[in-house]
Amino acid sequence: MISIPMIYFLSYSLPQSADAWILPIPSTLHNTHITRPYDRKRAVLEGQRGKRRKKEIKEEKSLETPPRIETPYGHIRMMRPLRICLDCQGRGMVRCNVCEGRGVTRATGPRKRNTVNPDRIVGSRWTAVEIREGWRHYICAETKGSRKKSNFEVRMTNSCGPEEKRVNLWIPEKEIRDKNIWRSGWLTLDEIRQADFGPLIDAKICFRCKGEKILPCVECEGKGKIGFNQPLYD
Repeated sequence: MISIPMIYFLSYSLPQSADAWILPIPSTLHNTHITRPYDRKRAVLEGQRGKRRKKEIKEEKSLETPPRIETPYGHIRMMRPLRICLDCQGRGMVRCNVCEGRGVTRATGPRKRNTVNPDRIVGSRWTAVEIREGWRHYICAETKGSRKKSNFEVRMTNSCGPEEKRVNLWIPEKEIRDKNIWRSGWLTLDEIRQADFGPLIDAKICFRCKGEKILPCVECEGKGKIGFNQPLYD
């Protein structure tokens, strides 16, 4: 049983209004970043393509809605007329994104220079871009120097021909790393014949477009026109 002095104390200690019971939010929490879950629809509307899509949606909302048509199977709504695809400009084809419309890519890969490992280079195979001493295929037989002293060199020996006519070439590391002078591995005879005693061409047919330089547009599936996202049934 609560005494009269205790009731008198509680009446003055408790807050007089409901707002006083709400705890104030610290000012530091107002600027905190709230992470959102991954939203596929929101991710599509980002970037340059997202800006175009937002513009298209805005234009679609500004157009007049087609009327509904009564049918024995229910209400249907006619589709709006097709529009020209913005990506391919109505052509239905776009430039290949791998070779950038060239039709060929680098035969030696995306790296700008050859990889040289001093511990494993002995016994490796190399092809000279231009004919060296009458040969193109060489094998690394020996190394000397070190990278720390910047005097690392490799001895190249031709893999073909008789033993008494062996060719020995001492090549510095800077030269062996240059793809315009040496290629890692042995190239096929067909590629060498295509050079016709000249320098080897660092190119091969693009694996994506097969040398056609163009690809079907993904947005319109090669049709050149896109229909609005208008539902047929209400």
